[in-house]
Amino acid sequence: MRKVEESPFKGWIDTAAVRAKPSLTDFDLSGSVGELSGVQWFVFGAADDFMSHPALRRLGMAERNWLYAARLVQFLDDMTLTEHRIVNTAAQRVAEGRLGARVPEALALDALKLYTDEGYHAWFTAQASRAVREVFRIEAREGPGLKIPAIEALVAAAPAERQDLAWFLVGFVGETMITKAIVDVMRGSAHSAIQALLLAHLEDEWVHAKYFAHLFSLVWAGLDVSGRVYAGGLLPAIIGAFHTWDAAFHRQLLAHVGLDAAASERVLDKVGAETGRAAHQRARCANTLQVLERCGVFKDARVRAQFVTAGLLDRDRPY
Repeated sequence: MRKVEESPFKGWIDTAAVRAKPSLTDFDLSGSVGELSGVQWFVFGAADDFMSHPALRRLGMAERNWLYAARLVQFLDDMTLTEHRIVNTAAQRVAEGRLGARVPEALALDALKLYTDEGYHAWFTAQASRAVREVFRIEAREGPGLKIPAIEALVAAAPAERQDLAWFLVGFVGETMITKAIVDVMRGSAHSAIQALLLAHLEDEWVHAKYFAHLFSLVWAGLDVSGRVYAGGLLPAIIGAFHTWDAAFHRQLLAHVGLDAAASERVLDKVGAETGRAAHQRARCANTLQVLERCGVFKDARVRAQFVTAGLLDRDRPY
């Protein structure tokens, strides 16, 4: 008899942020705009290629805070939409048993716990975004950035018989990558309220990453050759979609803080360079790649070639 693994959601009713940390709904950034803009909210350094670009050195504290805050708002808004519009759509597919008998019913139903978590994450993340916008007088964007439509377009293009698998793979990539993204943002913030919110989110996402990694091991083992070839080709595209670079958005930010067009293009050319973006993707999806390696995904030469072409793996070195 196959050993039944313990659910990553064991103890969820007591530990999930939605129950254990209701105070996150009271997220507050107190103080006037003048008081807060003159205090260093954010940590600036070489880890952030955009903020550490030489062209931005002349900016004062208020401008640097505004620029970093605007990018934080973009991150929070993207995360809000990712949680309820992307990840929870994937969770629905899992919970409804659309991945077939390879996923035990009890494990599939755990997706509803994840669904509950993500709804709460979306709520408190949206609240935080609004609070930061109000402090720094940042206009709300009229629609989603480029990332969400890029992800949805990939799934929409999947054959009808592969739609459920495509949504699952999107959820898998999103949940195994998000922990690194949150950690990166936490390293760039010096504000205690933001830190507390991101940490609570991170604690839940560690559980979600473990859950989706386990699901992937079952799903991959149950795919036939054609299914593995399809999934192996879609995964690098999904990773790329999650890291869609929005040059127009960043150009608007630079114009707002007074950079001229020539200086702005120098920043965008460096930060948006293809080689730099590939390295960024590879660093952000390290956990995802580790799961794929453990499941034997890269043993298939055709699949491995797709990841090499995308710059996610080296051609002549094992992962």
